[in-house]
Amino acid sequence: MTRHRWRVALASLIAAATLGATTPAYAGHHGGDRCERKLERIERDFRIIERYLGWELASKWWNDFAWPVYYRQCGG
Repeated sequence: MTRHRWRVALASLIAAATLGATTPAYAGHHGGDRCERKLERIERDFRIIERYLGWELASKWWNDFAWPVYYRQCGG
């Protein structure tokens, strides 16, 4: 496996472990607290990915995966 493919696979694995199986219910009754914690968690994971795999790959993960899932679940 090439180095780039390894990095993408690792970032995908981190993303899957981070966000896991979640539901859109975050925006419900106590959604504010949950969404705030979720945003803090994906920001922390961005920094971890950035540290190990670089800013470019972390940004791609954020834009292609983490932010769309967060936005869909919490409404931005």
